Amino acid sequence: MNKKFLFTTKWIAYTALLTALVVAMGYVPGIPVLDGKIYWCDFAIFTAAYLVDPVSATIVGGVGTTFFDLFGINGTAYNAIPSLLIHGLQGAVASGTFILLKRFFLKTDSGKKEAVIAVVSSILPALIVILGYFLKRIYWEGRLPEAALLKMPANVLQEIIGIVVAVLICYVSGLKRQLKKARLLPDFTGEMLKKKEETQLNQ
Repeated sequence: MNKKFLFTTKWIAYTALLTALVVAMGYVPGIPVLDGKIYWCDFAIFTAAYLVDPVSATIVGGVGTTFFDLFGINGTAYNAIPSLLIHGLQGAVASGTFILLKRFFLKTDSGKKEAVIAVVSSILPALIVILGYFLKRIYWEGRLPEAALLKMPANVLQEIIGIVVAVLICYVSGLKRQLKKARLLPDFTGEMLKKKEETQLNQ
């Protein structure tokens, strides 16, 4: 995708806002669950996946959680590099899957059906995070698999909460519908077609 189509003012604003929201969640204390903790960054990553595009969601997930770990109050700076990779991939897969499922299964503008697609598209990226942190604890931190397994329930709950909150924000509250109605969401397809037509006319 040409950067002229991607880096619009709307795109930059959404990406920056949601990235900042992820970083801000680093100042909210994690909730202990068994041997792990639930953190609050994932809902912003899933929200980016539902509102913008894979590039934006990758930045929100990867860069956002990196700064979340480096500057937050939870003492997770050692997670910065794994977070960049795991949550960056989470955002990319969530948004890419969401776009593909919408293209094949959403023939009409239905908020309820799109909300279901949003949930389904979030399952694989949630599993990526859960498995990613499990492997990170073994190979990055040197923990035994049994010890890494005890932290997994917190990751499972974190992903469930992230998906639920993102769906509530985007669909139950009607926010995405209102943004689309007011033409406040970036329209990448429309922008690309318009630019293509302008290019053809100028040739």
